[in-house]
Amino acid sequence: MVDMLHTLACRWRQWRRDDVGVAAVELALVAPVALVLLSVGVAGGQALQIYHKVVVTAHTITDLVSRSPYSPDSNTPTAEDVSTTQIQTDMAMSQMTMYPHSATALTAVMSQLQVNATTNQGTVVWSIPYNGANPLPIGTKIALDPAYVAAGATYLLYGQVSYSYQPFNGMLTLPSMTLSATEMLTIRNAPQIITY
Repeated sequence: MVDMLHTLACRWRQWRRDDVGVAAVELALVAPVALVLLSVGVAGGQALQIYHKVVVTAHTITDLVSRSPYSPDSNTPTAEDVSTTQIQTDMAMSQMTMYPHSATALTAVMSQLQVNATTNQGTVVWSIPYNGANPLPIGTKIALDPAYVAAGATYLLYGQVSYSYQPFNGMLTLPSMTLSATEMLTIRNAPQIITY
């Protein structure tokens, strides 16, 4: 009996000192968690980069429309005429600012707001969609920063850009996320734009 206990004790000590497979077991436990964290980090970095491009795109296309070449409107002396085609062409420049990412997942809407100084709201006068977006309904009220009213703005351009981002291009089953940005600018060459 003593020999058997001695043998069991020796085997127990050998088993406790044996670390041949410990690294493999630790790797098997840690690797999946590390890969998930790395994947989330990569997807988050890509989403942040694309979001920055969406913000730049919203500013760029709103700025392009606000700087449209001046063509006076024959019926409204203080307004300028800009064709819907020209506005959509300006919004198509979003493909250049989104490069190298595909612009097919990007939608944009350009609207003009009439400023109401007493309520600090803008009312949609016209709204032009791009790439399958839904225009804002005419008459929609949008809250404005009081600084626009204080500056004496009577009309503003309101650009909205959305991008549907699919992490890892759908190779993993991660949900897509919508990244969006808005930009509000005054019109550069006239107080108001009239579309035709």
